[in-house]
Amino acid sequence: MKKTITKTVKQYSYKIDECEIEELLKIGREYKNVKNYVYSRYSGIKSLLIIEKPRKIRDEWVKTKFYGQWDLPARYWKLALNDAIGSIKSGWSNVKNKIRTAAYNNEHLSTDDRYYINYILSANKLYYNVLNNINFDIPKKFEGKNLNIKYLNNLIKRYTRRYKGKVPYTNKINSFSIDTGLYRYSKNNTNENYIYISSMETRKRVPIKLRDSNEYNKILKIKIIDNVLRINIPLEVESKENTNKNIIGIDKGYRYLLATSNGNLYGEKLNYYLSKETERLNNKNANRNRFFALRRKYIEEGNTKKADNILKNNLGKKKYRNNKNKHNETVKSYINKNINEFIKSEKPKEVVMENLDFVNWDDRYPKSVKRKLSRWIKGYIRDRLEYKFKLNSIEFTYINPAYTSQICSKCGRFGVRNGDSFICDNCGEIHADINASNNILERKYDKEIKMFTSYKKVKEILESRIADTK
Repeated sequence: MKKTITKTVKQYSYKIDECEIEELLKIGREYKNVKNYVYSRYSGIKSLLIIEKPRKIRDEWVKTKFYGQWDLPARYWKLALNDAIGSIKSGWSNVKNKIRTAAYNNEHLSTDDRYYINYILSANKLYYNVLNNINFDIPKKFEGKNLNIKYLNNLIKRYTRRYKGKVPYTNKINSFSIDTGLYRYSKNNTNENYIYISSMETRKRVPIKLRDSNEYNKILKIKIIDNVLRINIPLEVESKENTNKNIIGIDKGYRYLLATSNGNLYGEKLNYYLSKETERLNNKNANRNRFFALRRKYIEEGNTKKADNILKNNLGKKKYRNNKNKHNETVKSYINKNINEFIKSEKPKEVVMENLDFVNWDDRYPKSVKRKLSRWIKGYIRDRLEYKFKLNSIEFTYINPAYTSQICSKCGRFGVRNGDSFICDNCGEIHADINASNNILERKYDKEIKMFTSYKKVKEILESRIADTK
């Protein structure tokens, strides 16, 4: 039986006029306000159980007419509420995963300690009790295990404080969701394709001319970019059949997007795109900073007219954001093209890769490189790899990344990276990213180094193997 995955397709409008944009931005502003209220009210530990049933929140708002503070039709604020609750739940899921990883990496914890922590995290009621210092009966399966429950509960709380982060907040007013009651597709008198989106006024819809004739019956995500409406539509699609047999290790790099254990490289221009944009932004921001300083000077001198002119003519955000968005779309297109080429050329049945989430790139690269590897790019590469692997029925296995870029894939000795080269005193020179990809593939079969074996322990294991070969 084939698996199904969610694929997001995009629909675009022709350029829309300022009046239509303003109508949509009115919705976006209030939509944002609803989400920010939900973030501020329900992101804390006291609301961990409340967010499991957002319908109760909605019903309470209706009963008390609390929703009246936002000038939004009911369908809009209900969607905003659900979007925000979904983001909060996703945030908690990420926190729990980080706690699990930290527990596995904590050498002072026993197997039973880790099992207890995982059990608490998997039961929201118990996790809520721990975070809120509420006494509860210890589950019977942990009786007689000689666990220091007080210490473990405090450890869970410490980890939660460490990984919880700030309360979410959004400034975006150019995006919102619409359900089937808030839009309809139709053709006008000249047979052109339109989507009509409900405005904030009763019985008034905003007509948007579309570039295609496709019609959908889903909750749609609306985003306004460069005076164009982009509609994201989630569709359930069947994954493709995969009869390949190749198991391939990949290294996600900076100079190259992907390097494979077969000795191939993909995405050699990633460095070029990122460096070019970093240089452009550095120059642009330097100029903007000079104008900011000049504006402050005029304000201090009381010359508000000149200060306002600088703000209007030199410090606008619209063009700045548009240029940045164009770069982001170019990079996304390049990343997708090269992942597709990798899948087509390598024909993998399974891909083995580091469980980095790029966090450890902080140790690999200098600040000049890390500035180019902005957070959205790191996450985007990971998400696109996983999505395309699922779509093509390619298994993917994460391995412990410790020292995969620092040891020789031929003899296991530690070496030195110099640019694109990895130099081993015993074996000579090899491409650094290909060397790492071979180590990543071999790590899949390593019975001593598990996913959560600490870096310190991994180094001890690798050094002992070197000593045994001498």
